[in-house]
Amino acid sequence: MFGGRKRGPVDNEKYYKVLGVSKDASSGDLKKSYYKLAKDLHPDKNQGDPDKLAQFQEISHAYEVLSDPEKWQLYDQYGEEGLQGGGPSSAGSIFEHIFGGGFGGQRGPRTGEDIGMHLPVTLKELYLGTVKKIPVARRVVCSKCSGKGSANPNAVKVCGACRGQGVRLVRRQMGGHILQMQAECDECNATGEIISSKDRCPTCKGNKMISEEKIFEVDVMRGSHEGEKKVFHGEGHHEPGISPGNLVFVFKEKEVADCPFHRRGNDLIYQKEITLLEALTGYEFVITHFDERALLVKSAPGDVIKPDDIRVINGEGMPIGGNIFHKGFLFVHFTIKWPAPSTLNATQVQHLNSAFPEKNRITLPAEYEDVTLIPYDEKQHEKNARSSSRREAYSDDDEEPSGPQCVHQ
Repeated sequence: MFGGRKRGPVDNEKYYKVLGVSKDASSGDLKKSYYKLAKDLHPDKNQGDPDKLAQFQEISHAYEVLSDPEKWQLYDQYGEEGLQGGGPSSAGSIFEHIFGGGFGGQRGPRTGEDIGMHLPVTLKELYLGTVKKIPVARRVVCSKCSGKGSANPNAVKVCGACRGQGVRLVRRQMGGHILQMQAECDECNATGEIISSKDRCPTCKGNKMISEEKIFEVDVMRGSHEGEKKVFHGEGHHEPGISPGNLVFVFKEKEVADCPFHRRGNDLIYQKEITLLEALTGYEFVITHFDERALLVKSAPGDVIKPDDIRVINGEGMPIGGNIFHKGFLFVHFTIKWPAPSTLNATQVQHLNSAFPEKNRITLPAEYEDVTLIPYDEKQHEKNARSSSRREAYSDDDEEPSGPQCVHQ
């Protein structure tokens, strides 16, 4: 999955042996082996067995390292010491290992440009896991001329304008001052080389690179998060004479209008509307999960639901770390559908009064006024308030003008 792997002269075999895979195993092979071992060693199946627990922790740590592109690189280059201290034991050996020389040696090798892409995935795909086939256009070295720009090796000349550097010093006048600055050479397009038009490669037109489209299979592990990255090392843009860049996919959760769940970390939240009768006397409904399992949900005896109450189901959230036996919580958020105004008849009201405790009785004062509550409409209320304000703008002594006044002589 990640392409060829470079090995360093260090002890970097332990984690592969723990998972029972070879050093050239793909990410898919790593995952399959981990799932198989985790299923047998998981603590839920081996309660009270310290040896099985230790083995489960060991394989989980090994998989965590080898499935993470950055940690995998550190481990393959420097072993376990690289994960703890970031590389070989001494500063000198770090420079020798990376740069091929001691202090004062040449800088690290240049690499081609990385390619970054968003990968849209639905919440269902993040829950179940999936494999996406994505076409990617990238620059690669022309195979016709092997990145030389010409089939004739003598046709490639050093650019005389920049002396093969690709950049040259130019002078610019700014505010009465002459400034000298570095700029890309326009004679050779910053390549440092000149190829005559008749000798240029017919495939790449002397550019040494061509555009190529390749299909990549992106493995989305169960329980993956938005923002998680999948890196294909050496599959970015290529350039002659340097290491290719990387291809990086970044997961982006895609909204689905009719999805009944939404995610919070490793948990799922399910919105459920029930009637007032169900809230008071009990409810029963079915949740169809992402894997098509039907979960029958029943209220506990005597449970009364209030608006915005939350109940929880253990172990039915998102898979954690790709492990189908280790999941977050599934929260059920309740809303209540109340009866519409004037839908209860006198008989129903009488039954309700007899079913519930007696209403509070009040003692009336000697003098009182009857008032009536009406439904509140915000827009209508604001309209009425504006009309009232305009009427109050005129006092009892001032009459609002009713129109033009006529003067009689």
